[in-house]
Amino acid sequence: MKNLSESQDLEVMFKNMLTEQEEITKQDQIYQEDIKDFPLKVQWIINGLKGYQIFKKDNYSYKFGEELENPDITLNLADEEAARLLITGEMKEYATIPQKDYDGGFELVYTAQIESVITDEGKKKDVRTKKPFLTAQYDKDKDYHPFILLKLPIFRNLKKPNPEAKSYGVYVPINESLGNFDNKVLPMKVFKYFIDKACFIVMEDLCGCRLIHECEHHEVSLGCMHMGKAIMEQDLEDLERDMEQKIPGRVATKEEALERVQLAYDNGLIPLLGRIESGNMLSMCFCCTCCCVNGKALTYGSPSLSTFHRFDGLTVSVDEDKCVGCEECLSVCVFKGMEMHDEKAQVNQELCLGCGRCEEICPNGAILINIDEPARVEELIKLIESYSDVS
Repeated sequence: MKNLSESQDLEVMFKNMLTEQEEITKQDQIYQEDIKDFPLKVQWIINGLKGYQIFKKDNYSYKFGEELENPDITLNLADEEAARLLITGEMKEYATIPQKDYDGGFELVYTAQIESVITDEGKKKDVRTKKPFLTAQYDKDKDYHPFILLKLPIFRNLKKPNPEAKSYGVYVPINESLGNFDNKVLPMKVFKYFIDKACFIVMEDLCGCRLIHECEHHEVSLGCMHMGKAIMEQDLEDLERDMEQKIPGRVATKEEALERVQLAYDNGLIPLLGRIESGNMLSMCFCCTCCCVNGKALTYGSPSLSTFHRFDGLTVSVDEDKCVGCEECLSVCVFKGMEMHDEKAQVNQELCLGCGRCEEICPNGAILINIDEPARVEELIKLIESYSDVS
């Protein structure tokens, strides 16, 4: 049983959190944009202490020691250590417990400890001890995704990209309308360059995102690929540490890697290329609009957290004379890049990442995607090389 002083400390921290959010919501422009069409009533229960917050674009209110009659979502933290880490912003990692349907609730786990060990092969491996720290309940009719919490500054700030990390990622559009480059479609041109140069290639034969969501539209076997020296320092038995099921990797030949890119292209997947962590490793993912974790974070959470960029020189536009307002393009845009204005689709140029799925799905040919000049392809290759050396 915790002593009284510890309980009082947590109570003070809880009250301060509720109070400090008032000033943050007035100054935080990202919050105001994220919440403008999505007011949220949040009930907290932290180690038995109760309080609530009501988030609106132009108004924030709260009460300590009281319960809302009809909260949108109730967040229950029974672990005092985790509650302190969350409130102080010191929680290093947290993730959703994987499940396909949340059905009125979800759970989060956090990394309580990271221990570095040496494997039998002599490789360094980080072993993470994870503990559950939060359960969320809501009305089943609201069907909230766990990323809804990213609209709240206290959670969003934990997921902010490290400003010191030199990372870059770009979606490579698969549209045939962009034409060929040296007799190759755009993704094959770009990916082949790095595959040919790579000293090591590791391939995942399962896509963690599609595996979790039991994807019915795309091949689960078309997983990510990683290139460069740094990948061989990773634990190849478990490459995606946040997954409930281990996602192993295997060393692949250049021929196998090129075949994987072609299969992904033929399967309608969006290629993603970029350096996420190490300067000597480049990752290639093949994303679908129904399961992509990056897309879901932007769809349900905060677009401000995106570390990905649009292909320089690429434009996406809508011919209003051809647009009939069917909203098919909105159904496949996981980056909030398409909006409706006066019953016509319109590209949000700040959020659109240029993946090209909207052009593919439009039944009336109303969406146009174009690259201003062929030299942009070589510029992209040089840009990515400035972030990551895979040789």
